[in-house]
Amino acid sequence: MSKRLSNEKGSLLMITYMIIVVFVVFGAIFVVSTGNDRLFAERQRLSTQALYIAEAGIERAIYDLREDFINDPTPEWDDGNINGMMIGPNTASFFTVSYTGTTLNNGSYTVELKNVAGQDDIWIRSTGTLNDITETLLVYASMSNVAPWNNAIFGGAGAAGGMVNGNVNIRGSVHILGENLAPTDLAVDLGGTADLIGNNYDGLSASLLAKVPALPTVDFNGETVSTLNAELRVKHGLVGLSGSATAGNPDVFGDSEKETIDGSFVTDGFGGSMGTANVYSDNGWSNNYDLGDSVTFPSLSDPYGAYSTYQAYLKANALVINNAADLAQLSSITPTSSFSYSNANGSISMDGSGNMAISGIVYVEGGNFNMSKQGAATTINYTGVGSILVEGTSQIDLNLVTPGNSSYPTNIMAVMTPNSIGFNEANIDVMGLFYAEDTVVIQKQTDIMGTIVTNYFDMGTNVPSIFQVPETANNLPAGLIGNAPVYSFRIVSWQKQ
Repeated sequence: MSKRLSNEKGSLLMITYMIIVVFVVFGAIFVVSTGNDRLFAERQRLSTQALYIAEAGIERAIYDLREDFINDPTPEWDDGNINGMMIGPNTASFFTVSYTGTTLNNGSYTVELKNVAGQDDIWIRSTGTLNDITETLLVYASMSNVAPWNNAIFGGAGAAGGMVNGNVNIRGSVHILGENLAPTDLAVDLGGTADLIGNNYDGLSASLLAKVPALPTVDFNGETVSTLNAELRVKHGLVGLSGSATAGNPDVFGDSEKETIDGSFVTDGFGGSMGTANVYSDNGWSNNYDLGDSVTFPSLSDPYGAYSTYQAYLKANALVINNAADLAQLSSITPTSSFSYSNANGSISMDGSGNMAISGIVYVEGGNFNMSKQGAATTINYTGVGSILVEGTSQIDLNLVTPGNSSYPTNIMAVMTPNSIGFNEANIDVMGLFYAEDTVVIQKQTDIMGTIVTNYFDMGTNVPSIFQVPETANNLPAGLIGNAPVYSFRIVSWQKQ
């Protein structure tokens, strides 16, 4: 029995069989795994290809949306026509675009659009299909007018030492080119309680607020809030923020205003004692200037049409005032002034009771255009739509406003000069558009409703305020320099569904 139990004949064969079985099992697992990997890789390939097809649909929609803004004299995405295609505007659901020729790489795409109420923003949804695989992309796109007059302030060349300096409250977009600045120069140098760029009308008096249109609203962080859609752009130069000076403000949940700015695009970065710590922007603070060379500073010496300069065009198409007595009158206007000048191109008049009327284009040749208070008479109310080019300088040292509620910018005045414009009276309200190819100086606590375009700003130390009125971009007076819109198309978000 013992001998029989110790007999190991045949054991090797059994072990061999077991090894073979193990190899067969592992081989089967390997074959199955390889097959699954191959199937998975194939599906991944098809999925990636379907995603590329969906991207093609997105790009096609982006092209049509951009072309609609470029070619339409009154561009908007909610007018039922996008680049010649009848697309019913709908803010509640997506509308399928009737594209032809959507086949691509043995697959196809479908594109849908959904408008955003009250804004030049839109949702794009594109689905790419290949065999039984689909991939969907959802894009939120925005088109904005980045022309000079669609800002609170727009700055050109600048000079070393701070193109925008002082202690100022700016509500609305800020766009600085700084073409003469080095990367280490300060394009903006603000301190104290300055608010470089705010996104609401916080601090605006009730009397001025009543004169302008209500701000549009957006859904932000689950709240419906009013907004100026404010952005900060600086092409060249640093943005210096010291003390409590900020770009935007922290979001406050539960109020009716948007505090953070919509975007910051500053190539050379932020400086000052606070720098990026005081930047509150929806896209952070590290984004470079995004418009390339598409936006330039408008100069009165630029050629225009058949004219050698834009200033020559204005003179040829304006009421030209050059009589010595008339020039003396325009250099010292007060609320009690009485005069009337007009022809087929333009007109300007005062009635002696603080009321001014303006229309068309007025050209002040060889003189200045100054306004100041006289005793208790501290206000000029103006009506009409007009532009004034003054060859000399302009000084506005009194309240210059439009009369009545909702009166601006249906009434709107623009003042232009190749030299400087100054504001040197405390606690005055001024409504209008102001272009100085040299300098704008605001020395005291002045509230300006509108836009300032200049090569150099001096904001002083007494906290003036500038409030952008978005509707001015749609109500620019004839003859205003740089009045052509410049549109920027931006992808706000891009996500795979």
